[in-house]
Amino acid sequence: MMGLCYCCSLVTLRIFYLIAVVIMNFQGKFFTLVGIVGSAPISDKLDIMNKDTIAQAHSLINKILQDIPTTHADWINSKSLTLGDSKTRLELEFLKKDMYIPSAPVLQNISSMETCLANITKGLQLHLNLLEEISKANMLAQTDQVKDLQAEIQELLDLIEELQNQAGFDPSKQASDEQSQTPEHDLAKHLTSEYMTQVAAHLTLQQLQDFSCDILRSILSMTSSMAENPNTVQLCVNAAGL
Repeated sequence: MMGLCYCCSLVTLRIFYLIAVVIMNFQGKFFTLVGIVGSAPISDKLDIMNKDTIAQAHSLINKILQDIPTTHADWINSKSLTLGDSKTRLELEFLKKDMYIPSAPVLQNISSMETCLANITKGLQLHLNLLEEISKANMLAQTDQVKDLQAEIQELLDLIEELQNQAGFDPSKQASDEQSQTPEHDLAKHLTSEYMTQVAAHLTLQQLQDFSCDILRSILSMTSSMAENPNTVQLCVNAAGL
């Protein structure tokens, strides 16, 4: 009799084990399905975003990357301030902190297109503000190259906001959310001499170059049909100090 009860117990345990396995397999398939459904809107957003707008943004970020070195050479005459030089980066890092120049938003390893586009607009606006503040100091010559670069950044900002609208994101809501998160900077009080203003301009253009390379990678990730400009690739390699 005890042997029969023991066998019944084994059978019961085996049944419960099989039920548990079935439930686990079902959960695995269910969560896989949820993951697929959750990621589907990303491709949907790409489908409704105008490819011509993406192509214009791609062309414009290439232009910005090509114009940054020209602007730097035209605006900054100090030979110790070299764009893309790793030694100069290290030597001036403490000045960047002392001047309270905010870092650019992160674009790498972002899975959300909405966050990526929002960070691009936030970063472009940050650099526009910094360039405007440096220009207002009247310590450096107001060259056409600087004005053209500012106009290109503004145009790219408008294109990214257009992509946000096409994807159904709300740039105005994001702008209000980001405004409260944007680091405060008081660059003007540090622009006390021509050299310090040149340092601020150099740091801003260097960071803009790095950020623009990240924007370029983000735009290229939206489509695989765009061939990259070899000159721009080299600029990004130089900017990374490779």
